Amino acid sequence: MAKLHAAFPDFSEAQFMDRPPISYVFENIVERTPRKAKGSLVYECQEHHTPNCSSCFNWATMAVKNIKLQAKSKNSKVIPIDISKEEKLEFLRSMGVDLLPSTRLSQDALEKKFRSAIDASQSFSTLIPEPPFDPSTLSLWSKKTEKPLVDMVRRENMREIFAGFQANIQLEGKESALDRNAFMRIRQMIMTVAHDLDQGRETNLIQDKESKNALCIRVVEVRMLDDDTPVMIVLYRRGTRDSPSSEVVKWVEQVLESFRQIVATAEEQKFLLAILNTNARRLASTYSVKRHSSGLESAFALSFLLPVGPINQRDMGRLTQHTGCVVCGTKTNNRCSRCHAVEYCGAECQLVHWSEHKLACKSLQGGDWVEITFSMNTPRRRLLAAMGKNCITDLNVMSGLTKDSMKSKTYEDEPALPTNIHSQNLFLIKMQRGSDILIYDRTRSIEVYLYPELDPNGYEQTMSQMHTGQMGMKIYRWAKRVGENRLSVCLNKPPPKDPQW
Repeated sequence: MAKLHAAFPDFSEAQFMDRPPISYVFENIVERTPRKAKGSLVYECQEHHTPNCSSCFNWATMAVKNIKLQAKSKNSKVIPIDISKEEKLEFLRSMGVDLLPSTRLSQDALEKKFRSAIDASQSFSTLIPEPPFDPSTLSLWSKKTEKPLVDMVRRENMREIFAGFQANIQLEGKESALDRNAFMRIRQMIMTVAHDLDQGRETNLIQDKESKNALCIRVVEVRMLDDDTPVMIVLYRRGTRDSPSSEVVKWVEQVLESFRQIVATAEEQKFLLAILNTNARRLASTYSVKRHSSGLESAFALSFLLPVGPINQRDMGRLTQHTGCVVCGTKTNNRCSRCHAVEYCGAECQLVHWSEHKLACKSLQGGDWVEITFSMNTPRRRLLAAMGKNCITDLNVMSGLTKDSMKSKTYEDEPALPTNIHSQNLFLIKMQRGSDILIYDRTRSIEVYLYPELDPNGYEQTMSQMHTGQMGMKIYRWAKRVGENRLSVCLNKPPPKDPQW
């Protein structure tokens, strides 16, 4: 207690009694019997495997740290969370934004990319282009006059629908990789919250199976941005076994009969908190809501939830853009001496990247690189345009099923050439056989055509490789952009494993 009084001289005894317990630490203790002292037990920490660990078993330091975290949470506009680099990379990966595990992006750059991905998944800049955001200016959602919230928050695309359909057939109802995807789980949680509101339930307790971490949410009101886009205004608070503040415990007791429990891992809860915190910072300082009269929600943060869905092609291209060194993004000075396909700023980044690059590098050695010329249009499309038939419908498989996802396009003018988001770096393309050869990368930042009238040699050499692919209809190959409308493709060397897109 002496160390607590020294750290918090203004605290009363009652405040110290309300401090987070440290009993959770016993879950991180392992007991073992020393060889020389049979019958006696020694306790060591799991993290360092050290008996009487000075870091893990320093009770006073742990108590001070937890009280400070509790105080910071109460005084903050958002709920403080600690998301590791590995967790951010995994969250981005679940959204389709693949970054190298060895990436040396700074913490600030990675955090900026993570927040940008969150914004893109909510179509934030389109829906709320000029924060701060004041929801009070919007009309209230009415259960009697509006369609169900669960239908309005649902966002998916054809690729996900097809993947889910295939998974159900193959797994016969068992959990698929899509179900374990953190981003998909977040979207399912938001749909559950919306469904509960349709049923008249406004409180949710999101908790992991072991009851170590929990997220308390109450939807205060629902506003409408437009006819199809609801904004769920929420009060939220985090509770953990090592810091179960009295407000959280009493709040749970108060709403015990009216809340739904949603099971989510600690990592998934962090992901949802990151979305809530990102949105909370955009609220107008003048905006407020009515909190519970008991005062138990005084420390709850205020935020909002928008419908969350797949990131569209344009935003995905921006988020996955690679310029400069493939590891850190700075100016390049050399390239891989074996395959000459990947550029680095220096030997250090090249060494870091080798464990990830070696399989691709070995598969490229001795490859025949063929330059092909591509077009944004096909002869058939140009013919239809000349005939005035401008009703070709394209389905953007990377976008949600919204009013803008299926639309007619005219081809009177040649579309603009795609931006080169890959710089001089290597990337995978799919070459798909049809009346022409469709070429695109995973994010569809490039979606172009190869046909014999435009490039006879490139078309012939590509077609000669089609028999090596699935059903002779599609192949995956490494490529580099070497001009505005030209690609250099390693046609005779497939990647070690075909990706699934």
